[in-house]
Amino acid sequence: MGRTMPFWAVGLALAACVVAGGTHARNPLWDNLPWDQRMGLSWYRALAEHDEPRAMYRLGRLYQTGEVVERDPARAAEWYRRAAKAGHARAQFRLGQLYQGGTLGAVDLAKAARWYDAAADQELPKATYNLGVLVERGIAGEADPARAAELYRKAAERGVAAGWMSLGLLHVRGAGVPQDRVTGLAMLLHAADTGVPGAAQAARRVAKTLSDEQRTAARREARTLGKDGV
Repeated sequence: MGRTMPFWAVGLALAACVVAGGTHARNPLWDNLPWDQRMGLSWYRALAEHDEPRAMYRLGRLYQTGEVVERDPARAAEWYRRAAKAGHARAQFRLGQLYQGGTLGAVDLAKAARWYDAAADQELPKATYNLGVLVERGIAGEADPARAAELYRKAAERGVAAGWMSLGLLHVRGAGVPQDRVTGLAMLLHAADTGVPGAAQAARRVAKTLSDEQRTAARREARTLGKDGV
């Protein structure tokens, strides 16, 4: 009662679960294993071969980063794809990144958008933001700044500070949202305060077009962003 199961015992039990198969048998033991505990490549592969999405994702990360095994983007993509098809949100996001970056050959932004969309449906903020960028640019369809604005705000409110910068620029231009340079500047200032590259420079450019009163209003509004879901 109350004692932690020794790692060797967890390993034996985990091996038994792998041999027996069955997702429901594996999950309780898997959930008790800390992710920073080195199980070794063979454990991840054994679980992945038995359709455990988190193990598939972990194998993908190992092959992508070259940690423990030789770096192999193609094998990373293979494991990400299997995990992504099983509904693993972070695998969907990583697969989107590989397609967007051209790691698998030619850049394929349409496929990147599809996988970001799948991850965004599961509320993964970084995927939501990246999807917004592609939607704004008209990847895999016409440019849709209004939808991009919604995605940027959703990502920003969930901690992706770059979302405030991108949304702020839309407000400055009046693209997809009513033009409001004061609100746009407020978002740029908030992004700059959180260290988003380029936000401070953009804020200075916009600020030069506003009156002192408008700049003061923007600074006041900036202090409210990111609080209580705003």
